[in-house]
Amino acid sequence: MTILFGTAEYFEREFLTYAARNNLNQMNNDQILMIYSRLKNELLNDFVCEESIRIECIQNLERACFMTRSLELSVLAE
Repeated sequence: MTILFGTAEYFEREFLTYAARNNLNQMNNDQILMIYSRLKNELLNDFVCEESIRIECIQNLERACFMTRSLELSVLAE
């Protein structure tokens, strides 16, 4: 299955990828919020697109953050 950039699934995968790259076995709330902040900052400052797309991406990022925070997420190394 292909995951498209900007979807909630894409951002959920970004959380997992970050955790795997940083050898985190579990992500706590502070780490999730730090990853969220970095991704949001990239969307706001580095991503060139229509404002409506940027808003949709940020909403999807917020959904992914909420889903990640609502689970006790164990990270499996790829």
